[in-house]
Amino acid sequence: MTNLIAFTATNKLFATATNKFLITAAYKYVAMAVMLTNCNLFVQQAQLPSGQPITQNERLFRGSVAPPGLIGFSGSVETEKCFFGFGRGHLANFWQREFRAAESPESIREQQTRWSKMTSQIGKNEAHQLAINWLTGLGVDVTALEQKYPCKITQRFFYSHATGSSGALTAQNRAPLPIFQIQWGSIPIR
Repeated sequence: MTNLIAFTATNKLFATATNKFLITAAYKYVAMAVMLTNCNLFVQQAQLPSGQPITQNERLFRGSVAPPGLIGFSGSVETEKCFFGFGRGHLANFWQREFRAAESPESIREQQTRWSKMTSQIGKNEAHQLAINWLTGLGVDVTALEQKYPCKITQRFFYSHATGSSGALTAQNRAPLPIFQIQWGSIPIR
């Protein structure tokens, strides 16, 4: 009888753990609809150039829904040009793709070489103000955000003569790119 009780208890624990990883088709459908709605609202409020709304049939490159028992409502939506990451029930991460995954490293290097010859039309202060304007337009209390999480702004660089792991990364071959990364807390916003 003791073995039967232990077996039953183990099965209940396994069933409870397994249920946290189950995702029904209905949950996936509703979660994806909610994420797509939030993506389209974000694109509209941030005044990003997007064209048509993102739907499950058009412009959606890939989408995923995580099991709800792990960290609450979470998943991601990817289009050809954007990534939207959801975690703990809200849009937590967004970035615009710089390159398509199918492009080779050579074409990325060529694009960075071209960008390194450009003069940025804005500096760190203007990039910061642009991000503040977007966040304010999305309804974020920027004053509270900046009090809680200090803002860190970095500009990306391209090392024009560095090749492979043996290439020297020196100041002589470092060229600034017109790309800024703005970060509050630990999630970067590009």
